[in-house]
Amino acid sequence: MSDEVIIRELAGLDQMMTIFPLYSQVSRLSEAVVCQRLSAMFAQNNYRCIAAYIDERMVGASGFWTGTQLWCGKYVEADNVVVDSALRSQGIGGKMMAWIEAEAERTECAVIRIAMVLGRERTHQFYARNGYFDDGLLMVKARRKLPPLARAPSCSGRRFYGRMTELRDAEAPLPSAAARARDP
Repeated sequence: MSDEVIIRELAGLDQMMTIFPLYSQVSRLSEAVVCQRLSAMFAQNNYRCIAAYIDERMVGASGFWTGTQLWCGKYVEADNVVVDSALRSQGIGGKMMAWIEAEAERTECAVIRIAMVLGRERTHQFYARNGYFDDGLLMVKARRKLPPLARAPSCSGRRFYGRMTELRDAEAPLPSAAARARDP
């Protein structure tokens, strides 16, 4: 058995769906919902996916978006970086991010970014060790009722509220405008 980590790009929706067993370690979404969402993302023509393998066993996966925004020009954004829970802190996430960073360089992107859920201090520390820094705040307005607020301490000592994990894992469709008007 080799410990060498090999990164491969996954081509097409069928190959992208092979991430489901790994992704299910960090999400409660059903396979049908993951397939539906990946299909919609893939159809936008700016979403790609990579996977890390040790001896043909998938041990990590990450999607990434490419795009252009006024403030930065061309960018790459890593999306749902996941490493097998039994193999975390062994450099697999770093190798996947290095692959994404090399792709950003190859495609002449000005910025590499990642959005992450608040309260995941090990994740925040990983990105900080790898040269990423806080440069903004992502504000979100949910279109469905959220569960009660979940509190967690931030690394700066402030308290924050993280609700999007529950929304991210929700499978229910968004309510219609008429339903939202009846039940604010």
